Amino acid sequence: MKKLLPFTALLVTCFAGGAQAAPVVYTLDPAHTYPSFETSHQGISYWRGKFNKVSGKVWLDREKQTGRVDITIDMASVNFGFSAMDEHARGEDFFDVAKYPTAHYVSDSITFRSGSPASIDGKLTLHGVTRPVKLDILEFTCHMNPMFKREICGSDSRAEFDRRDFGIGKDVVDNKGKVRLEIQAEAMQGDAIPVPPPRAGMPPGAPPGAPPGAPPPR
Repeated sequence: MKKLLPFTALLVTCFAGGAQAAPVVYTLDPAHTYPSFETSHQGISYWRGKFNKVSGKVWLDREKQTGRVDITIDMASVNFGFSAMDEHARGEDFFDVAKYPTAHYVSDSITFRSGSPASIDGKLTLHGVTRPVKLDILEFTCHMNPMFKREICGSDSRAEFDRRDFGIGKDVVDNKGKVRLEIQAEAMQGDAIPVPPPRAGMPPGAPPGAPPGAPPPR
């Protein structure tokens, strides 16, 4: 698969492949979809993290070159690789996950170029505020999954917005409120991600591509 934002792709994200006669639904693979971000910390360094739990679907009509995206991010799944920072980001000064447990991205339109989606105009609801956010699709590719005999697509997308527009600006210094999103996403054709047969070292129900010994999803 070619390396492809975004956001969430959901990322968080959109997908397409060969010609289809009717709209097709794709379900995000949570084991291979990670919206990552970076933003200034008090104007002196940059925080970089990702969200570990994302869900959603993409619908595409390849003949008409139209589609839509509906993605939800579990904000409590934020992961900086440092537990103290994760807890701080979940608190009232930032994401306030007790009050706003999810972020939601819904497309208004998808722009195609050369038969493939190239950008998404949509609205992001974050921290209780809804604003327009455009996703630029940098790369994307699709192929037939050999195990499930279904098309699987991947994308890499990018977006930028000012977190102060969403009421998350307590530590912003010198107008450094910009957030850069980089969203890697994969989605499989169908209304759900199928459960693969167990392999050596993997329990039944472990997500596709999980390392040996990984637990099944809860």
